[in-house]
Amino acid sequence: MATVDRPSSHRGELGILLDSAGQRFAAVATGLFLGAPLVAYLAGDPRGLFYVHVALGAFWFGLDFFFKFVLGPSLDAAPDDAAAVVNAQIIPKMVLVAEPLSVGVIASGIGLADLMGYWATPSIWLWAALGIGILMLIIGFGPIHFLTTKMAVELSIPEPDGDRIEELFGKTTQWGLIQTILMLAIILTMTGLRWGT
Repeated sequence: MATVDRPSSHRGELGILLDSAGQRFAAVATGLFLGAPLVAYLAGDPRGLFYVHVALGAFWFGLDFFFKFVLGPSLDAAPDDAAAVVNAQIIPKMVLVAEPLSVGVIASGIGLADLMGYWATPSIWLWAALGIGILMLIIGFGPIHFLTTKMAVELSIPEPDGDRIEELFGKTTQWGLIQTILMLAIILTMTGLRWGT
């Protein structure tokens, strides 16, 4: 394939990601998904934070399943050029939604446990939820972040390398399935936490 101007640093890749998704989009997503839990926590009302946590968690869960089991297979069945056009638009936005959303969900869960007094005598369920949440953030901001950013960069160039996109997508899917399993596991720990009170 001909030489193209791919960025030589991750900072350059992030610049392309932001340009592809739109800086205003990134600012709104970050402000909403981090701001809502912060405001709810500072208000000190567990009920308000509970609803924020559940709403963000349901959105994250729904987005994860929709992307993996509805949109992904649909794009896989679509013609390559059509799928490439959609992916070039959706992948940067997905990254800039999923990352602050994951932080917002997990931080609001930690804050909710604090407002409800669970940290005074933490149970095994609480420690399990915290451990799974931290692992999800490590995976999300580690391999998934770097793979999806590289995919967004590849899709942004005039003649993307289809084999490279397929390889990056395959690796992202593998890590994404681990995230889905962890998401189901953390829901079980929260159920155990509620039953244990």
